[in-house]
Amino acid sequence: MTVDRSLYATSFDTLPDWPCPTCGKGHLKSDKDTLLNKETGPSKAAHAHDAWDPEWIDRRFAGLLECNFGNCGELVAILGDVSIVEGYGYDESTGEPTQEYSERFKPRCLSPAPLPIRPPVETPELVQSALREAAALIWQSAEGAANQVRQAVEHLMDEQGVTKSNPGAFLSLHNRIKEFEAKDPKNAEILLAVKWLGNSGSHAGGLTRDDVFDAFNMVELALVNLYDTTTADIMAKVKAINTQKGPVKPPTAV
Repeated sequence: MTVDRSLYATSFDTLPDWPCPTCGKGHLKSDKDTLLNKETGPSKAAHAHDAWDPEWIDRRFAGLLECNFGNCGELVAILGDVSIVEGYGYDESTGEPTQEYSERFKPRCLSPAPLPIRPPVETPELVQSALREAAALIWQSAEGAANQVRQAVEHLMDEQGVTKSNPGAFLSLHNRIKEFEAKDPKNAEILLAVKWLGNSGSHAGGLTRDDVFDAFNMVELALVNLYDTTTADIMAKVKAINTQKGPVKPPTAV
């Protein structure tokens, strides 16, 4: 699975159905009864200006999204800004174009935040934790999110047994990945690219939200390569069936 970038646009006409960050099976649904949308005081005061226009309106929204899967019922808090945008419609009775205004929702925070990717179940908890932190920062700072994805790679090197230091010397992430390359060149190449993106996250304006999603996709690929046993399990069954020339019976319980 790669990141569905349509779920992470800058703004939305209506809030999308993000995947639940807890169960991963349901989707987050908004309810008008639990979503507060209100114009700010300074925005109201601006109505008195001679040149006032509806596009000057500035609103805030906050509320709860609820997972719709079975007994999950997870609640995710959301807040952000609402702007008014101009559009054009069509009056069927007169045949004339009409001027219309609509709201655009710009999320600033979701807590707990949906994870853009789906790491394998066996992914180490520290790696998953860093990825969740990155997901929470997507709405606020691409640079901060990229740094957390980079931190996930640091934890992954720990889990893969790559030391942080040699006698008398601290090893940078770059050098740790280079050591990892000796036993796994394919995944080392992937993780090195993530490291470069994470480095860019140390500089304001150094990368975009799309760059962060690229990093998420790359980390997911490496995690699937390292921890997803689905392909190996299926191939083992293939070999067993071919050996038996038919169905393989489960072992008899003792």
